[in-house]
Amino acid sequence: MATIDLPNGTHLHYQVTGEGPALLALAPGGLLSRSELWTHREDGRPRGLVDPVQAFSPRFKVITVDQRNTGGSHTPITAHDSWDEYAHDNLQLLDALGVEQCHVLGACIGPSFALKMISLAPQRFLSAVLQQPIGKTAQNIELRRASFQTWADTLHMRNVFPAPDVLLAVEHNLFASDFVYSVGRDFVRTCTTPLLVLPGDDARHPRLISEEILALAPNAQAFDDWQTSAGQLRYAATLEQFFQSAQ
Repeated sequence: MATIDLPNGTHLHYQVTGEGPALLALAPGGLLSRSELWTHREDGRPRGLVDPVQAFSPRFKVITVDQRNTGGSHTPITAHDSWDEYAHDNLQLLDALGVEQCHVLGACIGPSFALKMISLAPQRFLSAVLQQPIGKTAQNIELRRASFQTWADTLHMRNVFPAPDVLLAVEHNLFASDFVYSVGRDFVRTCTTPLLVLPGDDARHPRLISEEILALAPNAQAFDDWQTSAGQLRYAATLEQFFQSAQ
């Protein structure tokens, strides 16, 4: 993997694999989202799903990222940190790599990153695959709080000790909103970027959120059975056909 110091001060760890149209692949893992979590879970168990780097690098330039303050990436934590800061990290990486336009594939928290980037720079994204989007429901508020705390606990292992009020502010900035947290329903109603939604099926990735995106977005379609054995066999071909249709 490679590293870069971005204009905004973030030291970002990233990987580029393959050649062709650019595909920014934003890994699952919540705020611990980093490249290696495409292939296995935080506890080391295999993820058991198609790895987009392996699947798409023969025909695409696949870019994966350790998001700020996880994996090999780091930057100072302030009370102003929000979805915008995460988005600008990724946009500035694309700038540095000379990528003017790309497709984006996000899993778990990745769709929230992707939608925020599209809201800030819609001209740069040819299409977006939203795989298992996160979002707020009455059933997952405590799970979301626990997930944030898990990330906060890892900071101490990195010798980073934000003040409690700073962490409270960051948590509020990221997760006080509803829906997908990073953008509102009004944006999704007006988002003309082609979207392919791969619905989630658990409390952290509520199917209700995926269904709402599909109902609101004017240019969205579903890949509903993507997690089945048959769906995984079709995964790479289905996504590649979607990318090609949006170029």
